[in-house]
Amino acid sequence: MALFDSWFVSFNRTNGEVPADWTEGTLGDISTIISGKRPPMKQAVETDGVQIPLVGASSIMGFTNAVLYNEPILVTGRVGTHGVVQRFQTPCWTSDNTLVIKSSFYEFTYQVLQRVDYVNMNRGSTQPLITQTDLKNVSIVLPPKTVLLEFEELAGSLMAMYEANRKENNRLAVLRDSLLPKLMSGELDVSDIDL
Repeated sequence: MALFDSWFVSFNRTNGEVPADWTEGTLGDISTIISGKRPPMKQAVETDGVQIPLVGASSIMGFTNAVLYNEPILVTGRVGTHGVVQRFQTPCWTSDNTLVIKSSFYEFTYQVLQRVDYVNMNRGSTQPLITQTDLKNVSIVLPPKTVLLEFEELAGSLMAMYEANRKENNRLAVLRDSLLPKLMSGELDVSDIDL
């Protein structure tokens, strides 16, 4: 986020000025935006045959037995909850109350989506609604492809480290949760270990 703000909001790399070769564009110029679909089936808990995350507007809302996407995608709410942007790079199914955003400039697009004014984009009267066209028409400043690719490489490597750390933290938490009760009950004795 700080990197995006520095490069594309404050323009720190260019002395606070928008470079002359940057253009005005829309989110639709760098991404495709489509609606999710109703899953073939769903259930609340993961089982051996049903383990594909079913993605809702703000979180995983269950599991299904089919894959709709197996590529890097960004997901936000189309109906109901707006403004939560989820990242997926593993197999998943996006529900019909979501918008799915795909882009070659994944990290840049993710940061743009974090700054969208979803409240003023709402078209719903009884239930909040955002259309594909509304999101495609979000105005953005477009740097040249070389700048976008440089940002993708740097931000992508930072996000890969973040994801690796998150997975390791989850693994360590599972290990802690399985060992701690055994240590506290005396089932495991560590008194002979010399640290």
